[in-house]
Amino acid sequence: MEPAFYRGDILFLANPPGIRYQTGDITVYKIPGADIPIVHRVLETHDVMLKKKQIDPSKLPLKQLILTKGDNNFVDDIDLYDGLEWLERKHMVGTVRGLVVFIFIRPSSLVPYSYLGSYRMLAM
Repeated sequence: MEPAFYRGDILFLANPPGIRYQTGDITVYKIPGADIPIVHRVLETHDVMLKKKQIDPSKLPLKQLILTKGDNNFVDDIDLYDGLEWLERKHMVGTVRGLVVFIFIRPSSLVPYSYLGSYRMLAM
């Protein structure tokens, strides 16, 4: 999700059961069979009525279908979904609610310039 987040940043997630995902939410999702969760922004959502017998049609629960896209990508994530057309809530790990930025200064850059290195660390 660069430039918003970088590898190594710590994200704080929330996934309350009653809250629906909205366009623009930054989400973390995991595709079955994939090892690494993906952080991308919600591009579209669609609500679909579940079909169940003997239920009042006015009280049918809605299933939310979600399409995501990375900020630096030109196209949506359908190719990443491994055969799925849409993501569902069961694929979502959560919505980003906060972060801790990962700051890294290479130790080799501090050795020859220890004075400047300590100055750089104070500036951060």
